[in-house]
Amino acid sequence: MAKPAARILFLQGLLALAGAVILGRSVMIQVIEHSRWKERADQRKVTRAIPARRGTIYDRNGVVLANSEEQYRLSLTRRELGNADSVMHLLPQLLNVSPKKVQKEFEGEYPYFFGPFTAEQIEPIRNLRGVHPAVIYRRVYPQDSTGVAIIGALNDNGTTGIGGLEGSLDTLLRGAPGEERAWRDATGRVLASPGTVVREPQAGHSVYLAIDRELQGIAESELLRVVRQRQAHGGDFVIYDVASGEILAAASFRLDTTVGKMRRTASAIVEEYEPGSTSKLFTAAAILRSGSDTTPVSGEGGVWHMQISRNYVRTIADVHRVSGMLGLGDAVRFSSNIAMSKFSLNLKPDDQYETLRDFGFGTGLALNFPGEASGSLIRPAKWDNPMLARPSIATGYYFLVTTTHLAVAYAAIGNHGLLLAPTLVKEIRTSGNSLVWRHEPSVIRRAIPDSVARHLLEYLRLASDTGGTGLEAQLDDYSVLGKTGTAVLNSTRKGAAREYRSSYAGLYPIDHPQIAFTVMIDRPKGAYYGGKVAAPIVRTVLQHALALLSSPLDRTRPTVVSAPRNAPVEAVTELPVHAVRYPTAAGVSRDPGYASIPEVTGLTVRNATFALHQLGFEVKLFGRGRVRSSLPAAGDSLPHGAIVTIRADTLP
Repeated sequence: MAKPAARILFLQGLLALAGAVILGRSVMIQVIEHSRWKERADQRKVTRAIPARRGTIYDRNGVVLANSEEQYRLSLTRRELGNADSVMHLLPQLLNVSPKKVQKEFEGEYPYFFGPFTAEQIEPIRNLRGVHPAVIYRRVYPQDSTGVAIIGALNDNGTTGIGGLEGSLDTLLRGAPGEERAWRDATGRVLASPGTVVREPQAGHSVYLAIDRELQGIAESELLRVVRQRQAHGGDFVIYDVASGEILAAASFRLDTTVGKMRRTASAIVEEYEPGSTSKLFTAAAILRSGSDTTPVSGEGGVWHMQISRNYVRTIADVHRVSGMLGLGDAVRFSSNIAMSKFSLNLKPDDQYETLRDFGFGTGLALNFPGEASGSLIRPAKWDNPMLARPSIATGYYFLVTTTHLAVAYAAIGNHGLLLAPTLVKEIRTSGNSLVWRHEPSVIRRAIPDSVARHLLEYLRLASDTGGTGLEAQLDDYSVLGKTGTAVLNSTRKGAAREYRSSYAGLYPIDHPQIAFTVMIDRPKGAYYGGKVAAPIVRTVLQHALALLSSPLDRTRPTVVSAPRNAPVEAVTELPVHAVRYPTAAGVSRDPGYASIPEVTGLTVRNATFALHQLGFEVKLFGRGRVRSSLPAAGDSLPHGAIVTIRADTLP
C-alpha cells in the first residue's frame, strides 16, 4: 500500500494534468478556434422584431373606426412548468383548442400554440412560470362596414396598409417595431428568454378623419336604398364643409357584376365621369367672370338646330321646352341646353377653359388617397372642333370630373369664390395624444370674384324654387340650393338603349352655406332625371342629419325670400337672416330626462335610426336592411343621449 505522501503526489499530478487539459482546450476554443465557435454560436442566436401597436383611426368626433386589438400567441417550456399535466388539461378549455392538438404539442419540450388568443383566454395561466405569451395585434373595425372603403384595409399578415387611408398613411400608422434576442436549441426551436428586449416598440400615430361617422352612415344607408330601388349600377354621395375644406362624408357603391352584389367603394374619389348639367353653373361663372354678353336668348321651343358648317347641323334639345326668351338665370333654372349652348358661343375658348381649371377641374385634389382621379380637361388648342366643344363643355360633356371635384367646386361658390384645399384628415396625434399636425383651411386660389359667386347663388335659388329642376331636394323651409344633372352615357354597343347618370349638386343652407354636396346615381332604371332620382336623396339625408343629437350640421336656418323668375345679372340683393332653432318632432323634448325606446323591429335601418335620433338617443348599428332587434328593447327607458344598439340584416 502506497504511502500517503505518494498518494497525495499522484492526485496532485492528476489535477495538474486535468488543469492542463482544460487550459489547453480553453486556448483551443477561445483563441485558435474562436471564429469557428463564434459562427456556430451566432447561428443559434436569433433577433426577433417586437410588433408595434398600429395607430388608431378615429372619426372627427373621436369615435374609433379602426383599432389594433392586442392578442397573443403562446409558447411553453415543459421543464419550467410546475405541473405540466394540469396545464395540459386546462388548455383545451381556455384556448378552444382540441385536446388531441394539445397532447401532440406536449410531446415535445416546447409546446406552441399559434392562436391568436385574447387576453381573457390566457389570463388564468399567463403569469405561470414556463408560460411565454407573445403579443401580436389584430386590426378591428368597430363601426362594422361604415366608411370601410375610405378607411382601407391591411394585408393578409396584418402588417401593411393596402388600401384607402390605411395604405396612404401606412408609415404614420404602423409605428416602429422593437427588437428582442432569443436562442435556438439543438433542434432549431426558438426559446423565449424574458428580459432580452433590446429596443422597445413605438406605437404608430393616431389619425382623426374629417369624416363624421354618423353622417357617413346616414349617407351610405340612403344611397344604398335608392341605388337598389332604382336598380342602378351604383352611386356616390359627398358632403363637404364649405368653410374648412373637410370632407364630412364620402359614400359610394358599385355593382359587382361577378356576384351581383353592391360593394362599398371609393368611387367618389377615384372614378371620373362627364358631369352633365350640374356643371352649367360653371359655364355661367365663366360668362359672368369674363363679362360676356348675357342678353336673353330664344328657347327655340325646346329644339334648336345649330348650324356647325355648311353640311353639318347639330340638334340640341331641352327637356323643359321654352318658346320665349331665356336669361342666364333661366338657363340655370330650367337647365336649358339650348340657352346655355348659345351663351357659351359668346365665350372665348380660353375663358371657358380657365374658369373650369380655376374651379379645380382637370387637376388632382391632393387628398393623398390611393388611386385618386384627376379628371380630364382638354386645352382649347387640342379641341377637335371649337364649335362643337364649347356647347358640349357648357352642358357638362367633353370633360371629366369626380363626385368630390363637383362638391369642392360648389363649395367655392358658397365660400365667396374661394377654392379651398380639401382634406380627408383632420388631425394626426402621437400615441401619447400630442398634436403632430392639424388641418387648417387653405385657399388654393380665388376661382371667381365674390360678386360673381353671389350671382351664382341667385341662379341656384331659381333652380331650387318652385318651377326649378331641384325642387324635390327641398326641406320644408326651402333652404337647399342645388342644380340637377342628367348626363347621357356614350355606349359602344350598336343599338343599345340610352343610359344615364342622374346627379344633384348644391349647398345648404340657402344663406351662408355650411356644406356643399354632390349625389350621383349611375344608370338608374325607369325614371332617370336628376331632379327625380338624385335630388330627393339630399332631402332625406339632411332630415336625418339635422335630427342627430350631435349633428355636424348647423341647426339654425335663414328666413327665405323667393327669387324672381328672371333675376337680372345686375340685381343681387342681400337677404335678411333670422336664425331659429331647428324644429324637433312634435311632442319631443330635448331637455334632460328619460324617454321610452320605441318599437323599431321590422323597420328599415333608415327609419329606425331616424325615430331614435328624434327621441334624443345615439344609435349603434350592426348590419343593414330591416331591424331584427334593439338593445334595450322597446318600452325600456333611457336618458337622452344614451346609446341604443340595433341589429339588422346584413347586405344580401
